[in-house]
Amino acid sequence: GEVDGGQLRLHERQFDSVSYVGARKNDLQVGWLKAFQEKGEQPVFLDPNREGPENETCMLYTIDGSGNKRDLSTKPFANIALYLAGGDKVARSLMVSNGEDAKRLHLIDAPKSLVSSLKIKAGPAEGEDGGEKIRDIVPKAGTLVMFDSVSLPHEVLMTNRERFGVQGWFHEKIYT
Repeated sequence: GEVDGGQLRLHERQFDSVSYVGARKNDLQVGWLKAFQEKGEQPVFLDPNREGPENETCMLYTIDGSGNKRDLSTKPFANIALYLAGGDKVARSLMVSNGEDAKRLHLIDAPKSLVSSLKIKAGPAEGEDGGEKIRDIVPKAGTLVMFDSVSLPHEVLMTNRERFGVQGWFHEKIYT
């Protein structure tokens, strides 16, 4: 139970997405444009193969509720920017041209519970953008939990005793 730890912690979005999440063809979802006024949550995808100078071929884009694709910067950015530390702040300055989009951008893989609790600063911890809700699923014998690990940020909390788990992946066909 809860005393033994090992809960699956899900970092779900509070608002529904305006379009499909997870992946589009070969492009993975890397973030969100947070809900704002009449605009709902918009998934942000990374296209690593745009036309551009060598090693500058990355582009973030989003899809609206009608299926229209929109780039978030005016030109591709350097691939190395993906490896820089700094979370949302770095992404907003290097990868997004429009100021309104930059304010709404939140990366999926920002630090979560353990790391957030170690940071001391005013305001919400990095990774907590006000658009997430946390749900913990307590491991119980005989329970099977299935979810889309690409579109749903998650972590497994520390255990206080030995636990065993099985994991597997389903791979969807990529339509081009």
